[in-house]
Amino acid sequence: MTTVPVSTSALAWAVAESGVPKADLEKRLKVASGTVERWIDGDCQPNGTQFKRLKLLLKRPASIFFMETPPISPEAEVAMRLAFGATSRSRSPNERLAIRDATRVRKFVGDLWEELREQYKGIPSASTNEDPEEVANTVRSEILGVGIQEQLAWSSPSQAFRKWRALIERMHILVFLYPLGELSARGFSCASDHPPVIGVSTTWHPSIRVYTLFHELGHVLTRTSSSCVEATTGVPTEDPVERWCERFSASLLMPGQAVRELIERHGSLDAIATATWLANKLCVSRKAALLRLVEIGDATWSDFRRLDSKFERKGGGGRPDADYARTRDIVRRDTYGGCLSGVMDAYQSGLVTEADIRSYLRMSPEELA
Repeated sequence: MTTVPVSTSALAWAVAESGVPKADLEKRLKVASGTVERWIDGDCQPNGTQFKRLKLLLKRPASIFFMETPPISPEAEVAMRLAFGATSRSRSPNERLAIRDATRVRKFVGDLWEELREQYKGIPSASTNEDPEEVANTVRSEILGVGIQEQLAWSSPSQAFRKWRALIERMHILVFLYPLGELSARGFSCASDHPPVIGVSTTWHPSIRVYTLFHELGHVLTRTSSSCVEATTGVPTEDPVERWCERFSASLLMPGQAVRELIERHGSLDAIATATWLANKLCVSRKAALLRLVEIGDATWSDFRRLDSKFERKGGGGRPDADYARTRDIVRRDTYGGCLSGVMDAYQSGLVTEADIRSYLRMSPEELA
């Protein structure tokens, strides 16, 4: 059978960047153990069928495998950051794919915005030397413009996430949603170029996504592109950037004065019971609410370590919404959010073709509309 003369350096790069162990790759390719290593060493080459499966599994175009010098990976700008007892690990395949996709779509949308002469509002910047609570109060009041009564009126964490997402998108920050899985980061941010991107994992309950959204906004404001990993232990992070973003997110979602007034009206309870009540009122997670209580002195780290966070995973099953079938175009619109309206404007203005939309967004103009 005819073999495919792939570049050994390109193949080694694509396998390493995928994050998929070679043994797992060989199982899915249905080849003998050690075959992928022999391809990388140049001792043999894949046949045509094996090559087709390989590029599908690694999610790379065929042209990549013939390059003598592999491209620079977009994941390089995104630092791994560890919070709440997480330990060092490699980036998962799902994270790698999501960051690659976000980087690719960001460039596409950014180029369109330039063509459409979209005016950037100027994304503010902050330093981790500043007080995160002061920065959070400024962003909430002067940029997002959300009062505590408006937040209290939101009926669910899902509605809260949609509201907050739309407001952040108005800052010319792209917010993308990806099913990253329980063992992957809860979110990531690419802040070095315009437009910045925030990625949020859909694996977790919407109340967790709300907190992740503002945690990653903290990284955007401080220009610290990050992929944030969190374990379930109640041990505070030693990373000063992560700690700043945690405090920023908690302060923005739960302004200190408003929280104290709510607690005063509600009455004194056990710290975890108070956090649960506050989380339900403000459409945030119990963990975020308890973190805020620790910050303002109404709870301790011992309380935090008592908190069971298993409930935070998004529940499986449930009855599907007959009026909101999860079709492919709806999934894509959920993934890429508000930026799709600009893509549609560009298509109607003749600035992009149907082929561009299919290539970058994997959608047709009909689905986009």
